[in-house]
Amino acid sequence: MRKMLHFSARCGPAAVMAFSLLCSGCATSGKVPSPPKKKTVAVTATAYSSGAKCNGAWAQRNAIGGRLKSGEVNSAAADWSRFPLGTKFKVVETGKVYIVDDYGSAMVGKNKVDLFHTSYRDVYRWGVRQVNLEIIEWGCPAESLTVLKPRARASHVRRMVEALRESSPSTG
Repeated sequence: MRKMLHFSARCGPAAVMAFSLLCSGCATSGKVPSPPKKKTVAVTATAYSSGAKCNGAWAQRNAIGGRLKSGEVNSAAADWSRFPLGTKFKVVETGKVYIVDDYGSAMVGKNKVDLFHTSYRDVYRWGVRQVNLEIIEWGCPAESLTVLKPRARASHVRRMVEALRESSPSTG
């Protein structure tokens, strides 16, 4: 609910209605989302923090307008055409659970995730690692498109939109 409040404050009521319909559509339609069905995926993992040094003008915020998460479930950035918005996974090597609620140009077109850490010290300690992700729940490609389409002027966002449309033409 908190995520929806941040989303509504940033995007307005029409976007919230579309987002809500798409969320419920993926969860209740009985259709299996289009991402690969692999349960474990090997990826390159980097780290970022919430300050402007790592997150630019969006310090403290994820791509849907909410606060970056740290705790039982943590925020992660990824290419939403590979790991759609809402994809929940566990990093096998650490046992930490993450949810994809952010994206970044460095992830687009790559088998890569960026894991949120609360301090720069942790970011530097993490570095770049090869890890295995155990997918707990796949996110929704239609939700991803709803958020990304209005931002498609940016080339990295446009690439995600095109890849999502190709992998699931019915999401348009």
